[in-house]
Amino acid sequence: MGLDQILLALYYLSIMTQHLQTKELIIAVVDNDDAILMRKKPLGSLPYTETWYLFGCERIQSQDDIKTMKEYLKSVVGIDVDIETGSISSERETKQDHDGVTKIFAYTNLLCHYLGGAPRVPSGALKIEWIPKDKLAEYDLVPPSVKLLKTMGYMK
Repeated sequence: MGLDQILLALYYLSIMTQHLQTKELIIAVVDNDDAILMRKKPLGSLPYTETWYLFGCERIQSQDDIKTMKEYLKSVVGIDVDIETGSISSERETKQDHDGVTKIFAYTNLLCHYLGGAPRVPSGALKIEWIPKDKLAEYDLVPPSVKLLKTMGYMK
């Protein structure tokens, strides 16, 4: 593929994504020594069915991300965490949302250290599990979680 073709493809991609809605999510990598807390999607849950994924919630514009995530994990999952200041990384991807509409997803990733509480299965998840870091590759994880966990060095 020549430079002209690459530039043309990038131009068309920018035109196509201009009109897409952006969904901003905060993602929690909940670390408990040698394990990561993850949840499993039920059958039929778009866009990746019956896969494991990290916890996350939508960004609240009037609130800081750390406060939002702490409140989400406490109220929805039943756990307390300490969150390292600053994000691990930020990622973007374009995919179909639960409503069937293609959107741009903007992720802010936070490293959370488990402090306590009895984790409970949130609505919309089949089950939750502390997955040992050395066993993560054995689970069917959603692509964004795989990418993030590789970035963190938890997966190869």
